[in-house]
Amino acid sequence: MKKIIIATVALLLFVSLVGCQANENTETLTVLTSSGYEPYEMVDTNGDLTGFDIELMEALALEVGVEIEWLDVDFGGIIASLESGQYEVAIAGISTTLLRAESVDFSDVYYNSEDGVQNYLIFEDGSSYSSLADLDGLVVGAQLGTIQAELLVEYAEQYNYTVELRNTNSVVIEEIKLGTIDAMLVENLVADSILEVNTDFAKEKLTDSLDSLYGNAIAFSMGSEWVDVFNTALATLKENGTLATLIEKWFGE
Repeated sequence: MKKIIIATVALLLFVSLVGCQANENTETLTVLTSSGYEPYEMVDTNGDLTGFDIELMEALALEVGVEIEWLDVDFGGIIASLESGQYEVAIAGISTTLLRAESVDFSDVYYNSEDGVQNYLIFEDGSSYSSLADLDGLVVGAQLGTIQAELLVEYAEQYNYTVELRNTNSVVIEEIKLGTIDAMLVENLVADSILEVNTDFAKEKLTDSLDSLYGNAIAFSMGSEWVDVFNTALATLKENGTLATLIEKWFGE
C-alpha cells in the first residue's frame, strides 16, 4: 500500500514540476494599450482592462502561446514608444495610415467597418455641426495622437478653427460641458459610447471626405518578428469565427 501511495505522490510531483516548467517557459509579451477609448479598451468596475481590443489580443495570445502583460499608457506616446524600440507591440484602436507606417509595422487589419471608422462630430445637444466649414471660429477637441487629432490640425488654418488636444476623450468631454471646447471629433463607435453616458450630447456625421482611415490593426516596432506570428493567429481567428463573435459582442454587427 505504501509503495502505491509513494508512487502516486511521485507521479503528482512530476506532473506538478512539468507544469511549472511549462509555465516558466511561456514567453511573456508586454502589450501597450490606452484605456478610455470605448468600446475598444476601458477599465471595468473591478479595475481590470476590458473591451474589444483586450479580448481580441487575449484570444490571439492564446493562439500564439504567449502570456500578455498589459501596460496602460497615454495614446499619444504609443507610436513613439514602438518607434524607439522601448516596446514591441500595441493594440489600442490604432488606425493604419501611410504616415504611421513609416514609423511602425502593422498587422493585417482586424476591424474595418465603413460605419465604424467614419468620423463624427460630438457636441452638446442644441448645437449642430456636420462639416469642417461649420467649425469656423470654434474650438474643437480630440484625443492626442489619434487620426482625428491629425485631421483637425491639418485643416485648422483652412477652416479657421482652433484645435485643443487632450490625453483622453473624457477630458475633452468635460471641457465641452464647461464651455471651453465647442465640439470634438471621434470615430462613430466611440461617439456612440460617449452618447450612451452623456445623454445631453449629440453627434453628426462629418460630411467632408477625408479618406484617411483604413481600419484598425495591431502596431509593432519596425521589423518585429511578431508581425507574421500574429497575422497567422489573426487569420485563424477569422476562419474559426472568434473574431466575428467578438465584433458582434462589442459592436453589435
